Amino acid sequence: MFSFNHTEQVFQKRSRFSLRCEMFLLGLLSKRFLARPYLKAAIFASKHKFSFLFLTKSITRLFSCTGNLQDFKNITAANFQDRFYTCLLPIEPVHPEGSDWFLALRGAVLNQPGLSYIMLNVDDFIEPRILSLVSNDGLLNQQDRTTFLEFTEQMELLCESLETQGKSVVFYTPSFSTFPAIHALALEMMRKFNTENVTVHLLFHLCHINSQKQIVELVRTASEQGFTPGIAIAKYLTMDFKAENRNGEAENGSPCHSYAQTKRTFYEVTRYLLKNTDILSAFIISHNPDNLLYIASLMETYQVSPTNPRVTIGQRYGMAKHIGYNLASKGYHVGLIVPYGSPQGVLQHLCNLYCVDPSLPNIFSELRQAIKKELHRRALENGN
Repeated sequence: MFSFNHTEQVFQKRSRFSLRCEMFLLGLLSKRFLARPYLKAAIFASKHKFSFLFLTKSITRLFSCTGNLQDFKNITAANFQDRFYTCLLPIEPVHPEGSDWFLALRGAVLNQPGLSYIMLNVDDFIEPRILSLVSNDGLLNQQDRTTFLEFTEQMELLCESLETQGKSVVFYTPSFSTFPAIHALALEMMRKFNTENVTVHLLFHLCHINSQKQIVELVRTASEQGFTPGIAIAKYLTMDFKAENRNGEAENGSPCHSYAQTKRTFYEVTRYLLKNTDILSAFIISHNPDNLLYIASLMETYQVSPTNPRVTIGQRYGMAKHIGYNLASKGYHVGLIVPYGSPQGVLQHLCNLYCVDPSLPNIFSELRQAIKKELHRRALENGN
């Protein structure tokens, strides 16, 4: 077993000044009551071309890519050098002109070494209203039906390109109401593209009450129909989770578990996935050290090698460097999720994360402590 306490190699390329600056930013972001108002002000400043919020560029640079395609390639190359895989997360809504974006994505982006995954918030590529209608068997007018068919064709073309280059896509939606449509789409794509390699993954939000049952049912269906299911899991990436349900039981009619039940579901689902890596592929998003040590322990128990390509640990770019680096150094597959978009877009994305992930302040606080530990180690080393 290993620990996440080794910080020397994680930050070896960073100066003390840059680490102290990052500590300051992380101190701000670890306090929700300060972070969200600041990010909203930064979004306003970015929208109106103001530049007085001097920390804005530092925040976007730490946790995303806001430059051109070359900047993204540089990040991907640096990740690859540090034994990380890159998962591209485009965060700008692109409908209704999404086809041009897909052409660009299927071109130069996919050729980048180290880029292994594309994570798509499907709501950004087609109106959620249409997905909700499809999810609830609602009637589509001719225009909506045409839009949905074009969207499905674009997704199929993307999967074909990814399959050719040995890469994968993770479909997800932040809304419970649109999930059935995405589930049906992902199932159809898995039947076509997951027979030899695992090209398509579907993200399940474990705070949803039926998530565990749906995962088991998908694995059973895949086994019967002869394809390998790609299953991604996260505790919180959904807008349906309500703050008032975090410490109590889910209310009648709520699609979400309580906080405690979601944690139990994470342990149960993770155990199920790692016990069945011979028939599925798992993409597990977690930044919690205890959860990741639990995953490492399970992999050892079930004799799943850290280098097994069927298991990938997903983490948001820049948010758990001390954890990801130590995992990658032991051979684990670590996929860094890199948001890509305009400064305004990535700031809004980060602001939204505070709404969907109650653990975000803790993630920033733990990274801040790791940097503090590294600065203390350097001070002792230099006799200061």
